[in-house]
Amino acid sequence: MKILTGLFLFLPVIVPAQVELNLRLCREMALESSKEVSIADKQQQKAAYEVKMYKADYLPKVSAVGFGLYHQKKYNYKLKGGYLPAYKPGADGKLEPDVMINPETQQPVIGPDGNPVFNMYAFLPDIKLRLNLRGVYSAGIQLEQPVYLGGKIRAAHDMARLGEDIASENVRYNRSEILLETDQAYWQLLRVEEQVLAAMKYKEVVFELLDNLKDAQAVGMVTPNDVLKAQVRYNEADLMLQKAQNGQVLARMNLCRLIGLDLQTKVSLRDSLTETVEPQIWSLDSAVSQRPDYNMLVHEADMKKRQVALNRSDFLPQVGVSAGYGYTGGLKLNGSDEAGAAFTAMAAVKIPVFHWGEGRNKVRSARMDEEISRLNLEKSAELMHLEITSARFGLQDAQTRVDMARNALLQARENLKISSDQYQVGMENLTSLLEAQAQWQEAWSQWIDAKAMLHLGESAYLKAIGKMDIVY
Repeated sequence: MKILTGLFLFLPVIVPAQVELNLRLCREMALESSKEVSIADKQQQKAAYEVKMYKADYLPKVSAVGFGLYHQKKYNYKLKGGYLPAYKPGADGKLEPDVMINPETQQPVIGPDGNPVFNMYAFLPDIKLRLNLRGVYSAGIQLEQPVYLGGKIRAAHDMARLGEDIASENVRYNRSEILLETDQAYWQLLRVEEQVLAAMKYKEVVFELLDNLKDAQAVGMVTPNDVLKAQVRYNEADLMLQKAQNGQVLARMNLCRLIGLDLQTKVSLRDSLTETVEPQIWSLDSAVSQRPDYNMLVHEADMKKRQVALNRSDFLPQVGVSAGYGYTGGLKLNGSDEAGAAFTAMAAVKIPVFHWGEGRNKVRSARMDEEISRLNLEKSAELMHLEITSARFGLQDAQTRVDMARNALLQARENLKISSDQYQVGMENLTSLLEAQAQWQEAWSQWIDAKAMLHLGESAYLKAIGKMDIVY
């Protein structure tokens, strides 16, 4: 047992390292560890690839083509022969029928079948054909080029570019959401840390008073009732401190969760709760067009407009051409394989004529989607203007609240000093002193809350105007 004890004495003690953080570093760590931001980045990359994909539709497509065929059956055909009329050169050098002429009428002699009688006939024997499809193959290069598709390629490419813009704004939107949540967790941790200090100070003040009352009770200067009153306040202060410390642990764990650290990591924040915001905030441009969610709606409305053109293109003429060069073999006719290379070209035209109103109604439906998207944009813009105005007023109110809370704290301190002095000379009872201490602690707590709300209001206003990436 002694040996084990000695070994444990020499083992290193693992103590969680304390990490020093500020707001800028917390924001960077939160963005790096955020799954939402990573997904938005991947979506943006996907949209960029789709733009390149649709852009390729403007260019000709080159493909290597080939096929092979094995058909077991052999086909035998016979071309029936017979007597064929003969032709002779005419006076103009061209071939003309060598018909028999009646010397009297100088007209062609007509046979019993009603056809002219020729001077000579050629005999053509029956021709046997044997077709073999065992091992037919072809290989070559084919080029395809769309000439006109009713604007389909242009509309699809434009929609892909708008999709890329939407994905880019979505990245900004997700970043602003993560940054706002990180700011809230950061300032909340600073708030509870200061609340812990305030609760500890209040507990010390009450404990000092309780200790003095116990000494005074021992010599009969105060009644046990006064000691009990102070003891109750001390218990309340102790519970208040415990709640503040528990809140501090939870706030620290929440911040660690957002920035990707272990929940048990000890962190030290370099910043503090100030009583004012940076003056530059009030001069920032607050136009709604800076918000990523507004721009996403604008691009969505544009995309609905392109969808109208895309639907219309399905019912417009379409023209395309293709050309190829290949080698074909394996097709045997009467045992002879006529393999060889050849060039081919083809043009295709498709003109929709009648579809029972499908195209017209499809375009109308797309136009209704465009109108709905435009109305949603107008409605959302009004709500965003209202949100910006509300956030600005909220920040102004928070600044006013900080000033009022600071004045209230100064008054509570002065009131506590006066009450303590009067209690020492017997001009004020214990209840009034305890009440003055409680008011001082409450004023201090409200002052801390007011400063925290000021910084939270600053972050909310920056998000409302689309300037969440700004860090002073």
